[in-house]
Amino acid sequence: MYTNNLDKDHNHVPPTLDQYASSLFINVERIDHLTQDSPLFTLARLIVQQFFGWPWYLATNITAAPGSLVRPRSKQILGNGHWLPSSALFRPEEARWIILSNIGVGCTMMILWKAAQLLGWRMVALLYIQPYMWVNHWIVGITYLHHCHPDIPKFEDEGWSYVKGATGTMDRNYGWIGKYVFHNIMEYHVVHHLFPRIPFYYGEEATKALKPLLGDLYHEDGSTSFVRALWDTFTQCQWVEPVDADAQPADKVLMYRGGPTPPVTKTMR
Repeated sequence: MYTNNLDKDHNHVPPTLDQYASSLFINVERIDHLTQDSPLFTLARLIVQQFFGWPWYLATNITAAPGSLVRPRSKQILGNGHWLPSSALFRPEEARWIILSNIGVGCTMMILWKAAQLLGWRMVALLYIQPYMWVNHWIVGITYLHHCHPDIPKFEDEGWSYVKGATGTMDRNYGWIGKYVFHNIMEYHVVHHLFPRIPFYYGEEATKALKPLLGDLYHEDGSTSFVRALWDTFTQCQWVEPVDADAQPADKVLMYRGGPTPPVTKTMR
């Protein structure tokens, strides 16, 4: 709902210059003098993000803005995540649905344990854990690439609007995988943010109708492979700064900048 709102968005909220410099334990003035990470280090961090990002997000609400919470931020373990019925992320009336969801997770864990007793853990790992890790990889990667790109703007709360946020996402084109495996959810994501209830099978038709109307507000990148896009985004989208530092709050636009990878974030911002 609050896509690209630095104060209220629920995922992939980038740090500002001050926050980024603080995470690297340096002064803001030294940012321009930093060198890039080694390729091996960047690859290791990407692997951590792709395979552990989703469960860590569910547990801690990592990469979300403080304004995504509906209650004061909790210091309790899992207190801001998606599993505790009392989490600061949920309204009190939503607690029963979290309980039901947790019961479902618990039942799945019991079934997996029983299957391991009958078939062995190696077979369960092959038939369930390995596919689960692939799902984790794709859900993190697709969401990340939709919401992070050097050409995508971010906004503070005073300058944000629903349309600004929704059009600040990126349609990607990944050939037959996107078309036949993911049913075009990567290719037609902007229209999903503008009209969240539109069925996926109308995405292509709706996007073709919207592109002439949106003009420069429409963002599309179909020229890079999935792996290359991950690499470029991870190295070029580390923090944001205003295009015009003197602009009024309602007119301020912030864009991504690149730099060394900060330490692994363990909690939400």
